[in-house]
Amino acid sequence: MPRHITEVPLRWADMDAYRHVNNTAYLRYLQEARVDMLFVHAAQRGAPELAAGVVVNRHEIDYLAPLRFRLAPLRVETWVREVRNATFTLGYEILDADSEHRHVYARATTVLVPYHLATSSPRRVSADERAVLETYVDADGARPRAGGAARPARSEVAKTHVYSCAVRFDDLDSYGHVNNVQFAEYIQEARIDFVEHSFAGGVANHGGSVVAGQSIEYLAPVPFRIEPLQVYVWVSRIGASSFDLAYEVADEHQVFARCATMIVAYDFDAHRSRQLTPTEQAGLEPFLKVGT
Repeated sequence: MPRHITEVPLRWADMDAYRHVNNTAYLRYLQEARVDMLFVHAAQRGAPELAAGVVVNRHEIDYLAPLRFRLAPLRVETWVREVRNATFTLGYEILDADSEHRHVYARATTVLVPYHLATSSPRRVSADERAVLETYVDADGARPRAGGAARPARSEVAKTHVYSCAVRFDDLDSYGHVNNVQFAEYIQEARIDFVEHSFAGGVANHGGSVVAGQSIEYLAPVPFRIEPLQVYVWVSRIGASSFDLAYEVADEHQVFARCATMIVAYDFDAHRSRQLTPTEQAGLEPFLKVGT
């Protein structure tokens, strides 16, 4: 079945301290492709309700290769993996727009929920929506591996790092809620704060690492608020050259999102993964789940 194709330009501000596109920017590229597919083309093909209210339930993304700034746009291919009664799942690949070879930089999925914004309640996929979505079905498309090891509950870990994260007014989307992409920025800020306070010497002496995979499950919308959110961070796995972090974005009343990232220790001079240092191992171990 045909995939929806969107060309997405890179922005200079998408670069991180390693001079690669930051992991959070990829979620923006997926969002631009999704809006083009659902808000523009699906509406033109007879399913305008998809532009009126759809919320993200879950993201999973694998980062397969570093991406540097270029003037040429990226190509985002989007397709439908599954249509259910009250949800549907999109698949994506991010690759070069003008290459004869399929050099894929990231692979992702998003689970989406049709939503009544006026009543703040989910709804069923309509017959018109299903008819349009099923024209993009490709059940055999490659899936991301994001998620890593099973994530223990926060109550099962010996120690958590807590980061107080401000909600900025420009974090909001057209629905008046914190945009789904911003949660990736919140956990990135928390991750950097975790390294700064948990590793000897902090970020300055950390040998360097990259995000290899990420999953975010959205549990409740976050409207604008003066009070900061709390991002809880702990370790769910430690390997020889990688580790998994788990997160909860919450306040004193509820959990808004649960997240996980796979982090690979990386030697940026040699352009390859490396072993975790004894200092890094020692910084991670107090945050690993009870009983390990």
